[in-house]
Amino acid sequence: MEANSENQIQEDVLEIHSFIPPRKLTEEEQKKIKQILDSHPRDRDYISYKEHTKILAPDKDKIDELLAYAKSQNWKIDIDKRSRQATIKIHSKDVLDSDDTNPSHLESLRFVNKQGDLILNYPIPEEVDALDSPTQKTGFVKQNQESRGGKRARIPLQSEEHGYSVLEIAQAYNFPDGDGEGQTIGIIELGGQYIESDLEAYFAKYDIKQPKIQVVGAPSTKSNNDNVEVTADIQVAGILAPKAKFVIYYGNSILDAMKTALNDWRNKPDIISISWAGSEFGYSELELNELNTVFYEASIRGITVVAASGDYGAYNNKQFANVSVPTNFPYVLGCGGTQLNLVNDLIASEVVWNESQPGVQIGTGGGFSQKVTEPEYQQTATLKYINQHPEFAPYHKAGGRSVPDVAANAADTTGYTIFFHGQWTKVGGTSLATPLWAALVARLNQNLGYRLGFFNPLLYKLMNKTAFHQIVEGNNNLYVGAPSWNPCTGLGSPNGKALLEAIQELS
Repeated sequence: MEANSENQIQEDVLEIHSFIPPRKLTEEEQKKIKQILDSHPRDRDYISYKEHTKILAPDKDKIDELLAYAKSQNWKIDIDKRSRQATIKIHSKDVLDSDDTNPSHLESLRFVNKQGDLILNYPIPEEVDALDSPTQKTGFVKQNQESRGGKRARIPLQSEEHGYSVLEIAQAYNFPDGDGEGQTIGIIELGGQYIESDLEAYFAKYDIKQPKIQVVGAPSTKSNNDNVEVTADIQVAGILAPKAKFVIYYGNSILDAMKTALNDWRNKPDIISISWAGSEFGYSELELNELNTVFYEASIRGITVVAASGDYGAYNNKQFANVSVPTNFPYVLGCGGTQLNLVNDLIASEVVWNESQPGVQIGTGGGFSQKVTEPEYQQTATLKYINQHPEFAPYHKAGGRSVPDVAANAADTTGYTIFFHGQWTKVGGTSLATPLWAALVARLNQNLGYRLGFFNPLLYKLMNKTAFHQIVEGNNNLYVGAPSWNPCTGLGSPNGKALLEAIQELS
């Protein structure tokens, strides 16, 4: 939840949020969810929106406890049961000691509040303290700042022929036939917006009808870079699935926008594409748990969530190796980046994306989570990599989720040609590889006749199969490419038609 004009301090009033855990499932509900997650997608009976609101309802006892606590503190509280979130509004003096007359303490509270939302950890701490510390991860904590995968300059082109078109890249990846008809692709955006004339010119160039686009919410930022990225999201996925319905979900955070998408019973997205990210070290345990819950909700609803692994290599703009939210969660399909070189429309070479320069990390994110446990479906793949490269065993000693799962072209030099602000331009990043994969999933769903939903376990059963182009060369400033799976490009880039056939053949 990024800072905006609505949540900035007004007359020293602080706005604080608390997530309420879902209620305990009945035995019958547990069995149904297990069937969904354990079976092949063709055999799944996904829960409906109505069932979702019941199964994932907030715990009533926890609501009562929170209400009682707020009353004891004389706090105003509003509870949104649909999103399982409480909003508390309190006066700054109520969180300072009664004898605290130091004006710097109040100024600290004002500063923190202006930076974004505050989150109240659950269960409620016995002492409410350290509110003026944005890095404090117990009690009140600062909401993580999330951004697009990359902030690099786009590369202007004289014409679309001077870069790789999305259609050329999809052809090289052997995408199955399809136009996304019957599918709804949700795109999570925290800021930026597109210009209608750019979309009209882009789709007209390829003589393809522009897809239907619905916007839910409003952007919290309007930077030119974010505008480029929103435009690219629509053009990359839209050109490959033009008959799909597209819904842009704006929010102040990934979590906020995801909850909006999950509660959108009218549009009911089949696939959600997320090109925003933040290092998992910027989140509290509460935030990580709540994010994991919303992706779990998506999985049992039959929604495939595809997310970018980031554009800053293994170190992710820090002094130590780390991975990003949301690719660190097991119910998300994490998408890394490659550098794809085509000759006569065929793949001549494909290596790990790394265009780093002295002092600047530019390349695919990836590695091992230190916050989220590795899911069972990854264990064989990860162990094989560690056995091949024991020098990386210390980075996996926490037994965390391995990132990414798959990859696609993301390099700046071999970027995607889009039309932005009246001219052709070339854009790279895992934030482009992600909507490409989202469109591929739409075509897979269309050909299969059912929703794949959460299908990561199926993909790992296809390790070393022709369904993927394995990326064995290059590095992301720490980890190296390797056959089978690696923490730069996962299982590899797609061989679309082979992937479709392999999924159909799996039992």
